Amino acid sequence: MAGDDCSLHFDLEQLTPKQAEDHLSNQVLTAMLQVALLYIAKAEDEVCLYDTFLSSPWSAALHDYHELFTAMGLMSVPLQQVQYHPVKGFYDSVAATASTCDVETLYMVSGSNLPLHGDPKALQISRNLNSKIHFAQHAPAFGVPVPDTLVCTKADLSTSQVNHFFAKHPAPLMLKTLGLAGARNVTTVSNMQEANEYVAEYAADMEVILQQRLNTSDYTEMTVDLFVSDRDIRVTNVRQILFADGLWVGNLMGNAVSVSSEHEQTLLNVGEYVRQHGFQHPLGLNLGIDYFVRNPNADSRLPELIVTEINARWTGGLFPAELVRRLDVEDQAVVAFIDMCPPQEFENYRRFLRQHLYQNNADQSFAVAPMGFAPFPTDIDGTDYLFVWQVVIGDFEAFKQAKRAELGDSVLISAPNISTGL
Repeated sequence: MAGDDCSLHFDLEQLTPKQAEDHLSNQVLTAMLQVALLYIAKAEDEVCLYDTFLSSPWSAALHDYHELFTAMGLMSVPLQQVQYHPVKGFYDSVAATASTCDVETLYMVSGSNLPLHGDPKALQISRNLNSKIHFAQHAPAFGVPVPDTLVCTKADLSTSQVNHFFAKHPAPLMLKTLGLAGARNVTTVSNMQEANEYVAEYAADMEVILQQRLNTSDYTEMTVDLFVSDRDIRVTNVRQILFADGLWVGNLMGNAVSVSSEHEQTLLNVGEYVRQHGFQHPLGLNLGIDYFVRNPNADSRLPELIVTEINARWTGGLFPAELVRRLDVEDQAVVAFIDMCPPQEFENYRRFLRQHLYQNNADQSFAVAPMGFAPFPTDIDGTDYLFVWQVVIGDFEAFKQAKRAELGDSVLISAPNISTGL
């Protein structure tokens, strides 16, 4: 796993400045997923991490996380079975290293990891089904309910057709482009001028999606993972998307969320849609679906469920979902979220994790289960932070109080602004 999205649609050697910045950010965040592989993979597997984890103080922190995984009762991959590879040319280095295991990339099939899979057909399927444009053009004909959408090019953004689309829907609209995960290719625009400014650095033939924006007072944003094999399609987990200051930070999981039987049938049909486009394997593949469910107090004339996009790959939500399953806490409320910690506070943060670490026989109002960290200090508004990823099991408000009392306001700065609605 090395942040593979961008190479699905673009040459990594010819990215625009914004694409290059976003791609690097995606690689940084993917480091958290690499750490989480230590508890997801089988004990006999080998796991590949960025070689940055070999440096001080990140090597000691990686050992800490491994010990925490073991203390929670997880059968983690021994650190002796970890390989380390450079961020740049990660998969070329992996492919050139001798291994006793079958070499797989769990995140997605992409151009970046072509040295591993070497399958042009699988790459094309991945490009199609991880393309917002392909989905907008093909899903409606398959009966998948989607927002009203216009696909055009950058050159078309000043045409009467686009002007009519803006007039048809209340501002702002969603503007989406190809490539990159984590909403880096999604924004809101209120008029054609804002749309043109957002895509200014791209070529005139760059494809763009304009889409009706759903009112969050009418809908709740959800995401679900499907298992898709040659013979079976089924829901494996469901999550409610959580925000802090308007930005995605994580998911509400466990007994607090569910899928109705009617909604499940619509979602399974999306699984059938991707299977018809070649996305299937005898052992099964993962499909993530982002969708909106109409709130009980909303206008009943609005569609009850709308699918906004799909991700034919492992999703970030699979990691906490698998952790929740292995800890056997699916009957509790669980919040999984990404947050930030100043590097100088990282040791204190890990001490906090140990103090409140999940143990299945502990009598406490909440517990914390770590998943990963990114060993790359990142400047945000003039302050360096590390990205950290964790699950809180139980009373999230009690967690926030303990966090503030023991770590202060500079650690896990987004947590106080996360509202679960419970």
